[in-house]
Amino acid sequence: YFIFNKSSLMKWLVPVAFIFFLTACNDSTRILENFDYGKVEKGVYKNDFFGFELPIPADWVVQDTEQMKKISEEGQKIISEHNEELGEKIKASEVRSAMLLSVFRYKDDSVVGQFNPSFGIAVENLGTFSSIKTPEDYLQQAKSLMLKSGIDYKFPTGFVPVKIGNKNFTVMELTAIYKGNVEVGQMYYCILDKGFAVSIVISFGTDEQREQLRHIISNIRFN
Repeated sequence: YFIFNKSSLMKWLVPVAFIFFLTACNDSTRILENFDYGKVEKGVYKNDFFGFELPIPADWVVQDTEQMKKISEEGQKIISEHNEELGEKIKASEVRSAMLLSVFRYKDDSVVGQFNPSFGIAVENLGTFSSIKTPEDYLQQAKSLMLKSGIDYKFPTGFVPVKIGNKNFTVMELTAIYKGNVEVGQMYYCILDKGFAVSIVISFGTDEQREQLRHIISNIRFN
């Protein structure tokens, strides 16, 4: 267990930043202004464009648009501290990517003595980016960029097929070391759908938290 304040909480979504700049920079990959970001109603996140819904536990904290923006900015800042060029690419990628949902177990000002687990859903418009044909292609490029970042990432397993809800995903597991002594785990669950890479990312500090998060996202249902 570790003590995390508001600022350090957000830093553990840093790897999400890497899924946001894999595509070529052209108009075909832009997120349109009328894009469906989905919404939370009566404890369920629904997205009509991708045709899925995910129940959210009643005592978990959904981040609003401004909070998700701060998470993204914090990730960009940390990447830039290690690799300025990658940080600039992440910033430029915002027109092609979107964070649809971010949910933490606790309010970020109430966590004392333990890691604050979270889950989120992010998408990137692939457009005509022909080199990405499978979720494995997408995750492999994300992994390659992480390894070049200067941050201490470890990948204990390869890419593994897994069924979540009623959909077949590909999962990539990693651990990240921050400031030399704090380790956090993450799992990326990815599918390609309607020209987008759709990624569910869970972040955890213990095995118990990981299993709790896996149970939550197992309730996702696609039409």
